[in-house]
Amino acid sequence: MSLKIVEAVAPATSANLGAGFDVFGVALDALFDRVTVERMADRVVEIEVYGEGSGEIPIKPEMNTAGIVALEMLKYSREKCGLKIRIYKGIRPGSGLGSSAASAAATAVAVNDLLGLNLSPVQLIEFAALGELASAGAPHADNVSASILGDFTLITSRKPLDVLRLKLPPNAEFAIALPEIRVDTRLARSVLPSEISLSSMVHNVGRAATFVAGIALKSVEVMGKGMVDAVVEPARAHLIPGLSNVKDRALKSGAAGVSISGAGPSVIALVDSEKNSAERVALEMREAFKEVGVESRILCAKPGQGARIVRVE
Repeated sequence: MSLKIVEAVAPATSANLGAGFDVFGVALDALFDRVTVERMADRVVEIEVYGEGSGEIPIKPEMNTAGIVALEMLKYSREKCGLKIRIYKGIRPGSGLGSSAASAAATAVAVNDLLGLNLSPVQLIEFAALGELASAGAPHADNVSASILGDFTLITSRKPLDVLRLKLPPNAEFAIALPEIRVDTRLARSVLPSEISLSSMVHNVGRAATFVAGIALKSVEVMGKGMVDAVVEPARAHLIPGLSNVKDRALKSGAAGVSISGAGPSVIALVDSEKNSAERVALEMREAFKEVGVESRILCAKPGQGARIVRVE
């Protein structure tokens, strides 16, 4: 008997983590989006959005992250039906915490189950990445990979897509400060340099390799040394007031490394929970933002599991 309703949840994510632009992503266990997909007789896709920032999210399917994913998966399936998609936002749009990716990931997982497509994880990531066109203007896969697979992911190849998932050390925790400002993802991508120097490339390759070496060595300290970007973060720094002070305060309060989370404006710090308190680091980052007149919300998170089905009818 055909399923009529499938509900899935997908976690927030942080991408880049310093030098891993469009390659690194990590699932965060603190925030989630929830998506319910219902089969309809009419061959249309309808979108309803509730929760955090819902008023600013377009509901036209071709302009909505989840809508694009649903349209493409329906086309692939050749099913003669429509879909009603209800999105419950737990992740603020434009936060740098993979809000659009979570909606796309949950939708891909739910539609796959509802229509019995039996897609592989890589195929699910490909469909979910298409949804990023709505928010970022490019189908990048770093956030959706982490949101679908969970833990830490890295894109080893984009064409063809190849993704690795790694477990972070159990003492790896994240302190996050989300300032009450907006950074448009398209703007954040538009300010990036079209060319970089050889020395910058060498720097970022070394730092990205250091982060992964830290995972292999189970050393949060070594991972933190890898969270220094010479290309993307300097180009975006002016979009986040007080960024330099926020990073300095995080490091002085015990963070192993700190960077802009994705396109921002969130700032994420890696903390060794056996040596320091992620909550203390987060509080220091909040105070640093306050010094430049910017209020912020803080949270602490650990690497989390990927998108999953929570209800089937």
